[in-house]
Amino acid sequence: MNTQNADYLKGRLFPMILRFSIPAAVSLLITAIYNIVDRIFVGNYNGTSALAGLSVCFPLSFMMVAFALMCSAGGATFFSLFSGQNDTDSMNRSFGNAFVMVCFFEIALTILLLLLPDFLLNIFGVTKTSYPYAISYYKIVALGCLFQGLSMLFCDFVRVSGKPFLGMCVTAIGAVANIALDALFIILFDWGVVGAAAATVTGQILSALFGACLVFGKKTQVQISKSIFHLDKRLCAQILSCGFCFWVSQISMGFISLVYNSQLGKYGGDIAISVYAVVSSIMTFVIMPASGISQGIQPILGNNYGSGNHKRVMDTLWLATLFSVTVTCFIWLIVMILPKQILAAFGGTQEMFQIGVTGLRINFCITPLLGFVMLATTFFQSINRPNPSTIITLLRQVVFLVPFIYLFPVFFGINGIFIAQPISDGLATLLSLFLIFKEQKRMSL
Repeated sequence: MNTQNADYLKGRLFPMILRFSIPAAVSLLITAIYNIVDRIFVGNYNGTSALAGLSVCFPLSFMMVAFALMCSAGGATFFSLFSGQNDTDSMNRSFGNAFVMVCFFEIALTILLLLLPDFLLNIFGVTKTSYPYAISYYKIVALGCLFQGLSMLFCDFVRVSGKPFLGMCVTAIGAVANIALDALFIILFDWGVVGAAAATVTGQILSALFGACLVFGKKTQVQISKSIFHLDKRLCAQILSCGFCFWVSQISMGFISLVYNSQLGKYGGDIAISVYAVVSSIMTFVIMPASGISQGIQPILGNNYGSGNHKRVMDTLWLATLFSVTVTCFIWLIVMILPKQILAAFGGTQEMFQIGVTGLRINFCITPLLGFVMLATTFFQSINRPNPSTIITLLRQVVFLVPFIYLFPVFFGINGIFIAQPISDGLATLLSLFLIFKEQKRMSL
């Protein structure tokens, strides 16, 4: 048994959760910066219509991430499970098969996106005023699909190899480049949304190259050989099945963005769509600790479940839940107290304040509870029980949410659109509790 594996199985839980969660949270924060920095620069230097154009393209980001995350998260899960069983060959094949699938899906997606730009933008809810900005941003960002996918894959496998700091660095390099190039392209060169898109893709390329150097340069537990890239139908099916809940999550968020853009455009026009761009960006920051903790505990859960230590699996989940809710509350308070200042950072106008201040507070009113829902989906995915994760995700992000987005504005106006998310999150929290207690009982038998 390797030292890292033994640490997962016997090391002190809370320090271990911190060790893996903090870099994961920072890594996710950095990933979010790709879009958020673009929006801040464009909102301040190119105006509301340009910001709306970027917001319209938001579903594109979810599509790019969805297929990569399905393969990388599923592959990383099996890497951890096989590590708990000391099966080195299967660990390596988990990476190789995930790598091939990421390349296939992302290249296919790039071709599809470039063939159907106008069709997809109309589905995304583009308006006449935002179209010129949206199409310019879309065509460039679509070229980054493969690099975005590979950077996520490398980050996940570096992290589950027991090197969370290096995993964080994979995304950090791209984010730093994105920020610097946004300033150069948008402010100095005055390229507008084209500059934002070019900065994003360049950052993704740099992240992917650094991640490749780590994995193929033997800096992780992955042992590279030609044989690990031979597709194993059974293993591929297992990886896709395990990662499917993450695909559902990302596609659902993309779909929900379309629904939000449609309803907000109906009730408030480009101003309301721009507010949603800010809301979705800030949501990323608010849930970042919970996302980081959920990713951080994944190798701990996988290794311990693979070795049959079910008590330690549940101890990890409940300790992570307490940590997640506590940390998220501090960030949540900032959003509740300073909504106007947050909107102002995105170039907010007085019109945006009228909609956005109340919208932010309503949308985030029970956000600390969302951390538990995220931990629940990661918990089931980490123990190779993807069905409950998929059910929770679908109900929270589609079945509950979509009807509420259409129903509540009839009674509460535009604020009803923002009410939909916390109601859906509350119902998902209750469902998650039920399923976890049921699983805990099953594992104790």
